[in-house]
Amino acid sequence: MSHLEKYTILVVDDEPIFIETIANIIEKAGEPYSILHAVVGETAFQIAMSRLPDLIITDWEMPNMTGLELITKLKESPATKHIPVIMCTGMMISSENLMIALETGAVDYIRKPIDEIELLARVRSMLVLIESFKKINQQKEELLEQKNILLESSIAIKDKELTTKTLNSIHHHEMITSISEDLKKVYELSNDENIEKHIRNVINKMNISSSETKWEEFRTYFEKVHSSFFKNLQNYCINLTQNEIRICALLKLNFSTKNISYLTNQSPRSIDVARYRLRKKLNLKQEENLVGFLGRF
Repeated sequence: MSHLEKYTILVVDDEPIFIETIANIIEKAGEPYSILHAVVGETAFQIAMSRLPDLIITDWEMPNMTGLELITKLKESPATKHIPVIMCTGMMISSENLMIALETGAVDYIRKPIDEIELLARVRSMLVLIESFKKINQQKEELLEQKNILLESSIAIKDKELTTKTLNSIHHHEMITSISEDLKKVYELSNDENIEKHIRNVINKMNISSSETKWEEFRTYFEKVHSSFFKNLQNYCINLTQNEIRICALLKLNFSTKNISYLTNQSPRSIDVARYRLRKKLNLKQEENLVGFLGRF
């Protein structure tokens, strides 16, 4: 056991002689253990909460708070519920008692009078098991960290893809705008009312169709990358308009006012006004950045 790090063991018994016996056996073995002790369950619980020992050895029969009651209280606290507890008793030694102790949450059982070899064997095996669990948890944390890194990388790639598609959509919109301007010129040079009316209708249809198509395409790709954004945003602020929700999504990707103007078929001035109203609805302080705030959702 010399290869193990130093572990802390809390020994609980209302008779100090038994605490001393267990401490002497452990210390005599020369193992890397630090011993804490308590003679009542309430004190033991407070020590467990503040020191978080690696292992607890507790007597069953104690006044005020029994060993079973101590285990129950330890298991109810998130901070101490994972600490393994060995039950130690000289009276409750039947198979039924053993079952009760294990069902309450004890991980092992030692009978009094204390057998030195048995005590050391059970303590060693339990702490080796704890060490194994620590390694497993560490590996889980490392795997989770790697998973998060991969997830962040994947989101970054998808964000780049989304931005590229959106910029292509902007280019398409610019082309539509250019055609619209050409049609307007034809309309202005024409003296035929029917032609004027027809061209005006074509321009309006092109603008409306282009705007709706751009948004639907954007929303489809956006939700693949940020699936909970719209839901979280609307839960945070339920009185946002559909136009404001669209602008929030584009701001999350840090698009400029000019690009948002193209994508929403609104003037840059309208976008600036919308941003101002958004800040008020979201209760942002003057120093808070709107784009940074939306990045949290």
